[in-house]
Amino acid sequence: METNKNTDMQVVVIRSYSHADAADTLAIFLAAVTETAAADYSPDQIQAWARPGARDLPTWHASMRERNSYVATVDGVPAGFSDVNSAGYIDMMFVAPRYQRQGVARQLIARVEAHARRAQLTELTADVSITARLFFERHGFTVEAKQHPVRGGVLLTNCKMRKKLCCSAVCLSGQLVCHTRDQADTVRDHLPLHLALTRAEPGCCSFNVTRTSNPLMWQVEESFEHAAAFEAHRERVASSEWGQATVGIERRYTVIGL
Repeated sequence: METNKNTDMQVVVIRSYSHADAADTLAIFLAAVTETAAADYSPDQIQAWARPGARDLPTWHASMRERNSYVATVDGVPAGFSDVNSAGYIDMMFVAPRYQRQGVARQLIARVEAHARRAQLTELTADVSITARLFFERHGFTVEAKQHPVRGGVLLTNCKMRKKLCCSAVCLSGQLVCHTRDQADTVRDHLPLHLALTRAEPGCCSFNVTRTSNPLMWQVEESFEHAAAFEAHRERVASSEWGQATVGIERRYTVIGL
């Protein structure tokens, strides 16, 4: 089980799926498809994708267990779910509409990637909806092909996406938390150069610092090919303009791979 805090300081808990989650996760799936994805798909496409009348709990539960699923809860309430199979394929990533943009999907994808790395998988793949494409791109996935699957006689559109996982990678995930407006202004002013210099470092697989809905908090996601590259990055940053300017700002980081 993994615990993190989202932008509203609510506790997000990631845990393995259980039989008791069947009804809640099915409801999340149906709500996410019929409400969130409705902005990008037609009513006929939504109906063909969701198929609410053709889904039953026993079948749903069996499928969820087969896919090695994880559930995210906020204050004990199921808020989203995802999965990853033994080949690194992510079949589902859905968040309940009321918990959109609160860091739930971020925590789920981080948990899925951590599982894949522990299993020594070399990549993650997914067939990603138009709605979710930008989220996956922000987390290091690239589009390989646009696809047009047919479901129930209705043509849909999604993208085949892939993320290469570096061997023996070191990953950092967490938040940069400012406590004053001056600190937030410091981050904003120094961040562009910090991003550019870090992404140019040897061994940097991905490096993203994104502002959350809380104006005093940034989400940080880093991945380096190996421990040596990560340590070299930390050494450079400590004496950099960014490091000196933000030394007093709180970090809430978790590092995997060291």
